Amino acid sequence: MQTDIINKPGLLNEKWLLISTLLSSTGNSMIWPVMTLYMTGVLHQSFTTAGFVLMIGAIISMIGSYIGGKLFDRWHPYQAMVMTSIITFLAVFSLIIWHDWPVFACFIWAANLSMGIEQTLINAFATTVSGNHTRIIFNNMYIVLNIGVVLGTLAVGYLFDYGFALLMMISATIYAILSVIIITKFHVANESADINTGHQLPKEAVVSTASMTYEKFKLTPVLIAIGALLFITYLSYMLWETVMAPHMKTLGMPTRNYADLWMINGITIIVLQKFVSNWANKHPYHVSVILGSVIFALSFFFLIFVNTFWQIVLVFELLTIGEMLQSPQVPAWVAQITPKEVAGQAQGFVSMMISSGRVVGPIYSGVMMDHGWTTTLFLSVFIVMIIITGLLALTLSRRVDKNSVT
Repeated sequence: MQTDIINKPGLLNEKWLLISTLLSSTGNSMIWPVMTLYMTGVLHQSFTTAGFVLMIGAIISMIGSYIGGKLFDRWHPYQAMVMTSIITFLAVFSLIIWHDWPVFACFIWAANLSMGIEQTLINAFATTVSGNHTRIIFNNMYIVLNIGVVLGTLAVGYLFDYGFALLMMISATIYAILSVIIITKFHVANESADINTGHQLPKEAVVSTASMTYEKFKLTPVLIAIGALLFITYLSYMLWETVMAPHMKTLGMPTRNYADLWMINGITIIVLQKFVSNWANKHPYHVSVILGSVIFALSFFFLIFVNTFWQIVLVFELLTIGEMLQSPQVPAWVAQITPKEVAGQAQGFVSMMISSGRVVGPIYSGVMMDHGWTTTLFLSVFIVMIIITGLLALTLSRRVDKNSVT
């Protein structure tokens, strides 16, 4: 009888995984896109201060990602998900009442921690879903995640002027519903059971696992290159979540245009992702990821030359195509090249690299914007992303076992 999968969840119904992803994304998208705008426009803080708050939050989220991976592999995924969802709800609910400076930052950081854990756990749960290839599951998650982005940013664009507290009330309600779903639907199997056989393990077997040796997650050159690419991708992406709203306002565009931008982005993903995924699924992971990264990087080069809303839309559409090719493929690729026994830590690594980009992105862009170096900001992320994408391609070309990268 196998005992090396104790403390792993049973097979989760994909429907509940997707609904949870949708709710989490919607609630999240009602908070993060307006952080910089709220801190600079309402709380009267500088771009650098706002960037610092988001940087600390991203560090905390990165720690949460690490914790989430460990909890999935070595503790109880269900209990971890329940506790995390409740903490997120409490943090967002508190922002309804306490959203002045500096207590505002403290509750944002608490939400960062729980959301970091939650994202890793959801991705790790996705590797256990039956009935679909892991690649397809992550593509489906990516689609509903972006539906959530559309809904959340629409709410921000049309409700922000009515007050930050209203947005937090709606977001807290969403997280309350998410908590109920997690409590009732994620406890899919007795965690002391062998999920391969469906039989309950004897008490002696459960006790014996206290001294068992867990397989360790090991970084390979390919994983390091993938991690570096995730870092620069999400550092760059943070520009759209932080400085683009104020930048568009500087160009004379209303806040509603920023919400419209994300709505168009989300609709594009919803309509085209299946076509993009069908193409990507016919090719090795690295083909889709590298092509998507190059397209993603080019969008920042073209961003240097735009100054009207529809020009920004076209550039954002280019970025969206690159994102569709890259983002949903990476967690599935990492799951494919790492052992199942470290699924939680592997997805934790993905989330940590994403969070590390979010750490540097806000403070870097904040300092650059405070000095008026907008062009340099866009050009620098373009250059670095092209360099790292090239390094990933070079690393892959040097691998002896070509089958391991497909």
